Amino acid sequence: MKVSIWDRRSWGALREARGITYVEIAEACGVFPKTPQKWFSGYRNPGLEHQLIMARLLGIPLNDALAAVKDSNIRVAIRSAYND
Repeated sequence: MKVSIWDRRSWGALREARGITYVEIAEACGVFPKTPQKWFSGYRNPGLEHQLIMARLLGIPLNDALAAVKDSNIRVAIRSAYND
């Protein structure tokens, strides 16, 4: 099953399945504890940096993270940031 980092429902399903708390996500992303709740509820959207951190934390493969990105320059930038 492919999971997109661009789809909050996918994030939520993985977060719950893996027992990862909002606090753990907040700590990994360096944000306030309530911020991930806003991301997962759709009230706010995480930036690309935070999406990549969550992808790593949730175990989303890089190919899945890049699936919806059509611009090759953006794909290269994401791949570089993901591998840092």
